[in-house]
Amino acid sequence: MIPMLLGDVAAAVGATCSTGTAGVVVRRVTTDSREVLPGDLFFALRGARFDGHQFAAEALAKGAVACVCDRNFHPPTLVLSLEGEAARFLRGSGQALVVENTLDALGRLAKHYRHVVLPVSTVIIAVTGSNGKTTTKCMIDHVLGGEFKGRASPKSFNNAIGVPLTLLSADADDRYLVVEIGTNAPGEVASLAALVSPNVAVITSIGEAHLEGLGDLHAVAVEKTSLLRFVRPAGFAVVSVDRPEILPYLASAGRTRLLTFGVDQSAKLCVTRRRTDLYGTAFELEGRYRVELPMPGAHHATNAAAAFAVARWFGVAPQRIAERLQSFRPPEGRTQLAEIGGVKVVDDAYNANPASVAAAVEALQCAQNGRRVFVLGDMLELGVDSSASHRRVVRTAVEAGIEVLVAVGPATVEAARASQSEPNGTQVYCCEDVSIANEVLDALVAVGDTVWIKGSRGMELDRIVRHLQTRLNAGAGV
Repeated sequence: MIPMLLGDVAAAVGATCSTGTAGVVVRRVTTDSREVLPGDLFFALRGARFDGHQFAAEALAKGAVACVCDRNFHPPTLVLSLEGEAARFLRGSGQALVVENTLDALGRLAKHYRHVVLPVSTVIIAVTGSNGKTTTKCMIDHVLGGEFKGRASPKSFNNAIGVPLTLLSADADDRYLVVEIGTNAPGEVASLAALVSPNVAVITSIGEAHLEGLGDLHAVAVEKTSLLRFVRPAGFAVVSVDRPEILPYLASAGRTRLLTFGVDQSAKLCVTRRRTDLYGTAFELEGRYRVELPMPGAHHATNAAAAFAVARWFGVAPQRIAERLQSFRPPEGRTQLAEIGGVKVVDDAYNANPASVAAAVEALQCAQNGRRVFVLGDMLELGVDSSASHRRVVRTAVEAGIEVLVAVGPATVEAARASQSEPNGTQVYCCEDVSIANEVLDALVAVGDTVWIKGSRGMELDRIVRHLQTRLNAGAGV
């Protein structure tokens, strides 16, 4: 973060601070009291399971220069248990910036930082899409990071908290900042895009994701393409056209330079000759640039195509981009392959929707010399289409010839049981939760198997990944 004066921060969030503290320097913004360092500004956010106001005193004791609190915070009730700087704060020393809503204030500060504090030389790249957001974001960061100083949002910082924190993390000498933008309901992409005001917009895909909040695929297209309206003049937009439903909404780009990409032949940056196995994926762009990725899944070719387009806009040579992509490693939970004790485990447990599950099944089909075990958890937030969607993806796995299906969660179990009434060669195991799935896998998995683990984040299938890795490591004597 570029240091700011507390007085300027107060003005940006609509608060007041005492004359004596206006010149104090803010060096970083955080919402987690456990991570507070001297010089930080602590935002006390309220959530469904926590209230940051309860940790304001702790933040000050660790060296926070001030805390942003809302008007419903009544510190005197806590004074008896506090000492020193924390007590003085709660008695009104001026280390509280009081606002109506701390989350709104965080967004206002981020918007001020983007438009007033951050140099115009820092290029903001906003990435959204139904699938591949985080992987594409990381690919862009990896490719550009070989040529320039810059950064990307950590993990999946893609909501009303994560996006402002990402903006506020940028330094004065950053050449680029990659911001991930997510959504669960109409208007969220536009709201976050207004904060980000990107120079470059990337839409990785549209698909049947978050239908519970968005409704249908056309509503998803409207939501994702709303990002295009906020691209700065002389900016650049990179959009997948592999789903035709997006085409009517590309007019949102206005005068922004638009580059389409995908496997569809109408794409300006066309992905062809895709080949994949468990160890990697190869493909061509524009029929002349060959790219290799050290990760399974043909669907990653389009993620890489988006990164390729952004890097070319930055002026990076095609061969250099290909070299960087060849050394890319996927983030945790996104097709990470590990071989332990003769068993291949693919951690793809971060999230799931019908399109990404179909891509996982296609990639798992490439496994050879052993059983293919597909651990599939519920796909959440699909709304009224949930039951039908689960039946479709289970049918896809069965028809693909996957030898073993381990269904985890009520929706997947219901779909799996329905599939058992049809003659097929797939062994199906129904597990109501992760604990039962772990017991099934303990008895089931053998040397030579390939186990692919896929499900929505709320299903916590990462617990299965860790359990399986621990057991296999112990068995291998690691």
